[in-house]
Amino acid sequence: MTASATALLAAVTGCGAGTDTSDSGEVVVTCATCQESPTDPFLQYNYEAAQRFNQKFAGDYRIETIENANAGSSDDRLQYYQRLALADDLPDLFQLNSGEIKAMERTGRLHDFAPSLEADGDWAASFYDQAFDALTGPDGQVWAIPQQRDAIGIYYNKELLEAAGFEQFPTTWDEFEDLAVTLKGQGKFAVALDGDWATKLMWANLIGTQPGGAEFLGDSIADLEDWGDDPAVVRATERLRNWHLQGYVNADAFSGDFQNAAAPFLTEEAATVPNGPWFVKTNLTTDAAPGLYEKTGYAPAPGWADGGQGTVVVSGAGWVSGTTDERELEAVDAFVRFMSSQDEVLAQAEATGANPPVRVDAAATDAADLEPLATGLIEQAADLEYAYPHARVHGPAGLDTSWKNLWPAYVKGDLDTDEFLQRLTADSASSAQ
Repeated sequence: MTASATALLAAVTGCGAGTDTSDSGEVVVTCATCQESPTDPFLQYNYEAAQRFNQKFAGDYRIETIENANAGSSDDRLQYYQRLALADDLPDLFQLNSGEIKAMERTGRLHDFAPSLEADGDWAASFYDQAFDALTGPDGQVWAIPQQRDAIGIYYNKELLEAAGFEQFPTTWDEFEDLAVTLKGQGKFAVALDGDWATKLMWANLIGTQPGGAEFLGDSIADLEDWGDDPAVVRATERLRNWHLQGYVNADAFSGDFQNAAAPFLTEEAATVPNGPWFVKTNLTTDAAPGLYEKTGYAPAPGWADGGQGTVVVSGAGWVSGTTDERELEAVDAFVRFMSSQDEVLAQAEATGANPPVRVDAAATDAADLEPLATGLIEQAADLEYAYPHARVHGPAGLDTSWKNLWPAYVKGDLDTDEFLQRLTADSASSAQ
């Protein structure tokens, strides 16, 4: 039996049909995203939170962890859960990102949380506006309870910028390219990219800081018509490609692995890297980057000469459920309410750097040990001209794969802009089927 088949069998046998109760009468629900992890702060937080939930609800509900290789984000995670959906054996609790939810909702196996939210107006109102936008179905279904709501900015090395003659992070894309020219002359790169997550973050920034760009990223990207018909998309795509052609980007920027973007920044070869607040815990304060945290700033994206700055704001992954059993759904409901409580969202923020999806009392926020780089960007974001989702949030589930396949060919000149955007639109749509 292959390793993947073994993992699938373990998950299937761990889920089971019907209510699972312990000898004490507790309702036991399975969680496929609650395992311990020495490397993934989100998984480790989920594990510790599940233990706190078990202690609080002892005798009523209990979370039982399913160990699986696809607990964290991975290219195989969607197919893993699609196979379990076909077997009608999804876990009671697990996490998906918005693109995966778009694909999984077609299975008809995800639980709709909308009735629970409608029945409890206070709970629903505790979430930030737009927190559910990327987690909602076409008919108002709510397929997931958001885990976080983050402003995603650009980390920068203050010493490298100062050496290039910049006392602050550039506020326009023209200034950013002036910085890139100077850094190139000093043997440095302006921005570290990976051909996937980080690259599409910069694509979203270049689109979203134009008039109409936020509308494309929030709505039009899901229409699956030719994205090359949108002038903001064309302008952003060609600018991003030009950074590669001019040598402003690391040479290994097509791997599809974010660590290929993180490494040049951590070794101070690149002056900037785009990512979310979790970058601090997962990379910036590790042994791989001694002393770098003190040199690092976190800024919103520059703007075009005729507009202001902006930032990506996303809800990220959400808690989903595959159970239909009424008693298990009671336990699931109790768990997601627990995870969205003030104490837990602040505990998550301290553990991961991610920001809460719900409104939190200001005094409690001030008392919490939150990451200052991330909270600083959240404060700046309130006054920015533009806020917009990441391209993958409202884009089709096939966008990531299509981008990784087509972007290198476009940068190398094998495709022109029209052909690249036509192919990207069509392939993203077909890959999502």
